[in-house]
Amino acid sequence: MTHKPKRNSSSYYMKILLKYTVQKYVFYEESIFRVYADSFDTAYQKAENYVSLMIEPQRKNIYGNTVHCSIVDYLDCFQSDDMENDVQEVYSRIFQNHAEFSEQELVKLLGDTCTREEMLPLRYFPDPKEI
Repeated sequence: MTHKPKRNSSSYYMKILLKYTVQKYVFYEESIFRVYADSFDTAYQKAENYVSLMIEPQRKNIYGNTVHCSIVDYLDCFQSDDMENDVQEVYSRIFQNHAEFSEQELVKLLGDTCTREEMLPLRYFPDPKEI
């Protein structure tokens, strides 16, 4: 079901962290949702309601293993309504490197993602390469 945002609503972007465990594997997913709301509080409430309805706390993967999903945290909320030259910033975060990683290590940590093969335990459906 699609709803048009209210006239006085703003665009908020909610960044959340989900955790998936299956057997000995642990995966994390950062997800950003666009939420139309009239305040940060309302945006958080709408995002929390949506995520609680959408995640499956437990499900089976294609191998019959149980995949557990939980919400780790709602990490950030960012408001953005400005559009310039057909470009809109949808997320921004300013932070300091308190762990004192080198800049190269920090970039690697922030940009590290799973390979296709590493994500197989999370799949609902068979990998097309295996069919």
